Amino acid sequence: MKQSIKVPVLMIVLLTLFIIISLPVPAVSGSDNSPNINKHKDQDTTCESCHEKGSPPVRPGDVTCMNCHGSYTELAEKTANLENNKAGIQNPHKSHMGEARCTLCHKNHVPSVLYCNECHSPKFDMKVP
Repeated sequence: MKQSIKVPVLMIVLLTLFIIISLPVPAVSGSDNSPNINKHKDQDTTCESCHEKGSPPVRPGDVTCMNCHGSYTELAEKTANLENNKAGIQNPHKSHMGEARCTLCHKNHVPSVLYCNECHSPKFDMKVP
């Protein structure tokens, strides 16, 4: 005589819900998946200028940023007026961190941050574009 294994109904329901919840949600037809912030839109910069066409939306590398904005040395020269050693203000592009990744501070699709403030106290009061 064969014995059948009975799985409680609750277990089946929970397993089904788990599978449904973990399925990806399809995009709504006609929805706009583009970011709501784009700091480069005024320069007629397309998504493909920074992101490879057809690639998933990932952070571009620093070389991509430097193609338009210049090298770390050039950026340090452009932002030299921010440095005021008497006031304790350091040029963010001439940092003790060396050549820090551009996107530590600069964000295109969300508000930018001043990464220096992650460690330094008192906080630096500097607007990051």
